[in-house]
Amino acid sequence: MSWLFGAFLIAHGLVHAAIWLAPASDDVPFDVRHSWLLGELGSSTTVVALAAAAVFVVAGIAFLAGAPWWPGVLLAASLISLALLLVTFTPWWLLGVGIDVALAAVALRELWT
Repeated sequence: MSWLFGAFLIAHGLVHAAIWLAPASDDVPFDVRHSWLLGELGSSTTVVALAAAAVFVVAGIAFLAGAPWWPGVLLAASLISLALLLVTFTPWWLLGVGIDVALAAVALRELWT
């Protein structure tokens, strides 16, 4: 069953990439390139999202491979993603924020044990 966790991390990263690489559309209820705090951010949010995606994929592969450093990578991915979601916050991100907080807690628990 532990392979599900690794697959989830990889899928979570791919979802980040899919959301931020999707073309802008008037049909969606939010703009991933706009920050409630900083205004229009343009492609910089895409760069951060792709970084988070890549780090989540690495964390998932590292977990599946049994690499001892996967918790540190997962913590980094979660914090990058959480920062991105908070800067571009919309109520649509509540589930993502919860997932990132939970993943960071898992990573911290593994790092401290």
